[in-house]
Amino acid sequence: MVPVIPWYITLIVLAINLTIAVAVSTILSRAAGRSGLPAAAQRRVRAGTAIFLAGWLGAALLSAPAPASIATRDPFYLTPLLPLFAVLGPTLAAVALFRSEALRRVVAAVSVPTLIGVQVYRTIGAVFVMLLALGQLPAHFALPAGWGDVAIGVTAPLVALALARGIAGGRALALTWNVVGLLDLVVAVGMGTGLLAPFLAPDLGARVAPAPAMGAFPMIIVPTFAVPVSVLLHVLALRGMARKARVESELVSARTM
Repeated sequence: MVPVIPWYITLIVLAINLTIAVAVSTILSRAAGRSGLPAAAQRRVRAGTAIFLAGWLGAALLSAPAPASIATRDPFYLTPLLPLFAVLGPTLAAVALFRSEALRRVVAAVSVPTLIGVQVYRTIGAVFVMLLALGQLPAHFALPAGWGDVAIGVTAPLVALALARGIAGGRALALTWNVVGLLDLVVAVGMGTGLLAPFLAPDLGARVAPAPAMGAFPMIIVPTFAVPVSVLLHVLALRGMARKARVESELVSARTM
């Protein structure tokens, strides 16, 4: 079956993924100004992160197969673009963080509430439910992935606000939100590729085909760009929370000595 994605959903998907790239680049650009780095180093980090995100999104767009190509595929064919982008993008980001002290300082200057709040874009999951209604996505993928993403996206600003204001239980709430957000992504990708379907929905059988629409333009941009960027944001948020907890613990220890 050739996926038929309405033009308005194509525009929504393109606009949200572009917004993700711009938002993350802007967050890092502003953090560079608070990092205490020399002006030249700040410019390098700003340019580097902007080029990296633009290149990542551009590569996802340029490599996206046309919907018509789905018709000639084996129904169980899984495009290698999904594992390639899922591994390559985060790996390059991790290598850059490991090798660049300037980038580490910039990332450390980003507040955890900001890393959480920006994921309001996860409400993009609503398009999965819309495509389910149009008969373009299977329910075993669209329902958990769609409503899961909507729940994470809607609550992102609320969790960020609770953490920023130091509300009682805010840290535990943020920790839980990040873990659930990561699990949501794992379930979405696992059900979309069919790999987790036999375990999470055994009534579907021992072998489940990938959702065809998610393997072609424009929907493939979600698992090749938005999903791995979301994973990075969750990991950085958890890392930032752990770093803050460690610093606070050291301060308490120093005061009691």
